[in-house]
Amino acid sequence: MKSTMGGKGPSLSAQPLVRPSEALSLGEHAIRVSEATLKPFFAQLKADPQADLALNVHLPFCPSRCLSCDRVAVVQHRDEEITRYITNLDKELMLTAQAVGGQRRLARVHFSGGSPNHLSELALATLFSHINRHFSIQSATQISMELNPRRTSRAQLNFLKGLGVGQIKLEVRDVDAKVQREIGRIQSLELLEDVISIAHGVKFDSLGMDYLIGLPGQTVESCEQSMDAMLSLAPDWLVCLPFHRRESVFQHQIAVDANHLPSLAERLAMFNQVQMAFDAAGYEWVGLNVFAKPEHELSVAQRTGKLGLNVLGYVPEKAWSVLGVGLGSLSELPGLIYQNEANLANWHTLIESGLLPAHSAVVPDESEVLRRKVLRGLICRQSLTPADLTDAQETEWLSPLVDQGFARKEQSRYLLTELGRSVLPHIWTDSSPAFRAL
Repeated sequence: MKSTMGGKGPSLSAQPLVRPSEALSLGEHAIRVSEATLKPFFAQLKADPQADLALNVHLPFCPSRCLSCDRVAVVQHRDEEITRYITNLDKELMLTAQAVGGQRRLARVHFSGGSPNHLSELALATLFSHINRHFSIQSATQISMELNPRRTSRAQLNFLKGLGVGQIKLEVRDVDAKVQREIGRIQSLELLEDVISIAHGVKFDSLGMDYLIGLPGQTVESCEQSMDAMLSLAPDWLVCLPFHRRESVFQHQIAVDANHLPSLAERLAMFNQVQMAFDAAGYEWVGLNVFAKPEHELSVAQRTGKLGLNVLGYVPEKAWSVLGVGLGSLSELPGLIYQNEANLANWHTLIESGLLPAHSAVVPDESEVLRRKVLRGLICRQSLTPADLTDAQETEWLSPLVDQGFARKEQSRYLLTELGRSVLPHIWTDSSPAFRAL
């Protein structure tokens, strides 16, 4: 979905719109940017020192790359290369902290990948120390991490909990053995059961999982069986995302056999199965594509009208700006979504030259910012009172959703329909974080 958070940001209308040569994932609307481009946006954050910020730390390294991977990822096993990356992350953290006014308070720290838990305990401990030196981590700061279940152990989970990680998300994709073979990501149900059992014993605050729809070899029947298996694992929440084969962007996906991919009709049927299965198990449907236990913070936030949406996904607060650090990481400032350099050698060169490694961005005008804010509000709250919209905006933005049956108007409110919540995840969401951010 094309969306940004916040109010009007600085304008770039006077600058030439140069298409980046490697706009890895911000798509056709991206323009080439540099550190200089970001200065007015950072200045806006610097002028509001009490605003809560989130930090998105991208750790791209993986032991291997499966065919479903649509992240900025690097297969790496050499300790010296990972050490160099952590050293330069320290420099980027320093530059970012300086840009927003020093040691700012963080509402959340999220570690994305790649496989963040591919790093050694020493590397992770060093990184945590760097973050604490440049930003303010408090008792209320939420720390979350994406984990590759195949790289997880009891000792590692205890170590992460000791570092302060409270929320973990297991990158599962699917539990069906045939689908796992198709994408080259083998992880048995028994392995997942063991990891989750240990995680519950360690007492993480929240444990989530993902399930991708549209993978090669998936069928409506296999989805039904996968839902039974995943519900037996009792995650606190599950995010269900559509997978899209993009071999022009992620070249390893050339190996995905397009003839084995489910049709749109099959994808819709599978999503319907996910929704019905989790609804029957007592989970609440959050936003468009998350299913969470009623006591989970996302369910509570939706019921109380506080649910937000940014490049990290759904969040329990509305107003976080996101600072991304690391190779190909995503940031979301008021009026701007930008992505770091996604070529590792270029990223190192920029950091070692003392520059922030911004590469590409989507910079909407004021009307587009408002439109995206309105649509995010509709997604997060399931209803919208368009009191602040002009008649033209209401006609242009909301009436098309009504015409297609995705929303309905009742008195002075617009509400998402069941059809809208079932179909829009396939239009407005994506398994790739960068495509998903828009």
